[in-house]
Amino acid sequence: MNEPDSPASNTPDMHELLTVIRDMVGEVHPHWKNLHFTASTHLERELGLDSMARMELRTRIESKLGISLRENTAICATTPNGLMQAIVDEVNGETEQRSSQDAAGNIDDSGLLMGSFGQADQPTAAEPQRSLTDWLYALYSWTVFAVLGLLTWLAVVLAPFASWRRKLAHIGAKLFFMLTFTPLRVSGTEHLNSQQPHIVVANHSSYLDGFIITAALDISIHFIVKGELARILPARLLLQRFGVEFVDRFNSTRAAGDVKRITRKSQAGQTIVFFPEGTFTTFPGLQPFRMGAFVTAVRTSVPVTPVAIRGARSIIRGSNWFPRRGKIEVTVRPPVAPSGQGWQVALNLRDAARAEIARHCGEPDLVNDPEN
Repeated sequence: MNEPDSPASNTPDMHELLTVIRDMVGEVHPHWKNLHFTASTHLERELGLDSMARMELRTRIESKLGISLRENTAICATTPNGLMQAIVDEVNGETEQRSSQDAAGNIDDSGLLMGSFGQADQPTAAEPQRSLTDWLYALYSWTVFAVLGLLTWLAVVLAPFASWRRKLAHIGAKLFFMLTFTPLRVSGTEHLNSQQPHIVVANHSSYLDGFIITAALDISIHFIVKGELARILPARLLLQRFGVEFVDRFNSTRAAGDVKRITRKSQAGQTIVFFPEGTFTTFPGLQPFRMGAFVTAVRTSVPVTPVAIRGARSIIRGSNWFPRRGKIEVTVRPPVAPSGQGWQVALNLRDAARAEIARHCGEPDLVNDPEN
């Protein structure tokens, strides 16, 4: 009588797993399809597979390798070695124990909608010579920000109705740019129908971007912001009253829950604003886009509206909080509707939206430009 196959016999070898991962990387980042990587390569930082991509990767593994893999263990794995260990644990019935260890905090950072993907170590730029006029303008700008910020904070926090809070924030943001003599030119707002939900995606180049979107779009919007801000009480009170959604960039076990919560908000007819680069750097360039916004759009059949911000990085550059004179242009492009369901539709949406933003943001394309 033949002995039944042991659980280990159903486990794929590493070569099979790496082949599935390579196919996935080639879909998400076609220019990286021949990228060399090993079993210890970081799936997000080095291969660009964010949590949404790893959820799709889990489906591919189950389909192509005949392996059942739980959603949270697939998301928490940060290397091919980690994925293989998750598969072995699943086959051997050890997933619950390992998942509880992950929940205790033994997982690496691999945020879902915002995070470190695309954030490389950047050389430190030499400090420019600043004139007395520069210093006076900076002092004036920060004074305006402090006074107007406090007044806007009080108005938004105390306003009883959501429509009032949104309008007050819009007026406060516009006043800030007016009082700091920063021209804000907005075009294409006719593409935004205030009676219909949108998934708004914008490039992220400065701490000013949230203020810019608030000033430029006079419709009800809800931002996706990093969860660390919820730990700062004044910021949390303001953002909660403004209807933002906090996402935890450093807890992968919450990734699926973040997406489901935001999906429900979009299904309820609310317009959600994503910065799909997830971060910004000192030096210019449009970074790779994370998939959360586009998966949400496909799941809810809500169009993606690209918004290009130009000029913000030159005013507040990276972590340098010294403001400089400049002008800002915001270009709203026509919405792109999902053509169906599935991962490939989300990829197509991402590529279409990113191409529109790349054409209008005035910065080099760090993914598609061979010279970058």
